[in-house]
Amino acid sequence: MKKILKKFRKQILLAFAIVGPGIITAFADNDAGGVATYFVSASRFGYSMLTITIPMTIVLGITQEIGSRLAVVTGKGLGDLIRERYSIKISILMFIVLFGINFAVILQNIGGLKEALTLFNLNPMIFLPLVLLFLFIFITKASYKKIEYFFLFLIFFYIAYFVSAILAKPDWNLVAKSLFVPTGKVTFNYLFTAIAVLGTTITAWGQFFINSYVKDKKLTPDKLKYNQLEIYIGAILTNVFSLFMMVAVIATLFVNGIRINTASDAAYAIEPFAGPLAGMLFGLGLFVAGFIGSAIVPLTTAYAFSEFFGFEGSLDVDFSQSKLFYIFFIVQVLMGMVVVLLPNVSLFKFAVYASFLNGIFLPIIFFFLYKFANDSDLMGSYKNTTVQNILLISASVVVTIASLTGVVGMILGLE
Repeated sequence: MKKILKKFRKQILLAFAIVGPGIITAFADNDAGGVATYFVSASRFGYSMLTITIPMTIVLGITQEIGSRLAVVTGKGLGDLIRERYSIKISILMFIVLFGINFAVILQNIGGLKEALTLFNLNPMIFLPLVLLFLFIFITKASYKKIEYFFLFLIFFYIAYFVSAILAKPDWNLVAKSLFVPTGKVTFNYLFTAIAVLGTTITAWGQFFINSYVKDKKLTPDKLKYNQLEIYIGAILTNVFSLFMMVAVIATLFVNGIRINTASDAAYAIEPFAGPLAGMLFGLGLFVAGFIGSAIVPLTTAYAFSEFFGFEGSLDVDFSQSKLFYIFFIVQVLMGMVVVLLPNVSLFKFAVYASFLNGIFLPIIFFFLYKFANDSDLMGSYKNTTVQNILLISASVVVTIASLTGVVGMILGLE
């Protein structure tokens, strides 16, 4: 019995040592921009938007697992592999595109923080710089482990959306049905919005982040199965909470014909239907999502900058050893804060468009994942399976077709 308990204890401790990359990356995809995208899409399309939840979860789990496995087996980030296997010109081009998309997401997240502070009657001109100053100090001074534990702690606040969904009293039978069968028409606008929802959940930056973060964690192949389990659990949990976010909006705003443009609109509008507690919880969830996104997304760009151009970049070393990495992180957040604090600027309303850009960039990321994960010299016995390849290729084809269809529809003004 003692041997069994000792073995069980060892397995539990090992599991806790592995926990972090999968869950943090998956939940970070539900940043402030993601929250806004879920809210806006749910208020426009209602229960029919829930149909993409299960396919989205599968693709998120598969792609995150591949990115993580690449880092565990090769000990390199995605940017490192692109630079080494392709030309420096490709690296520069990829970085420019990634930087542009990521900066749009950073603006969303800092904009989300600004709106959350406003919801709680706190002056953003005073409190936003203070929040971001705390973020600077924490990221540059805290150890890798402390940063990881803090992010895991913040994730618990996403329970706010679960409670909000319960308070909204949705039609749970219709929710269950909508997961498998669309309840509305599949229009051009629906496809455009569905790609935006996909792009805010399976983000281009998320693929780079999990790869770099796992590399930073220095996991070894013998821990791979635990890492894979954590990634799949993270994918399921984050999309369960995404589901609750949309359900809360659908059951209160969509069924009453109320359209919104931002997450703060939802927080205000939901109160008459679900009560002040639901509105307060929406505001709390928005603040946490904005804070996590304001940390993770610029970190991703800093990781990518270091990898694409061969600099030292790691949360596991202090500022003096990785100056460019930390400075690049700080500069992005400062630029974002300056833009967001400009008078009458509310870039948060453009969340759907920024998320759509993330979505159409995904097939390019999937191409690199496919090439690297099927390279025998790189991966050896850890290459992709046939099922993984089929799912990855299928996801790329579907996203490409849906993206093109949605763009054509928007350009031609088709509904």
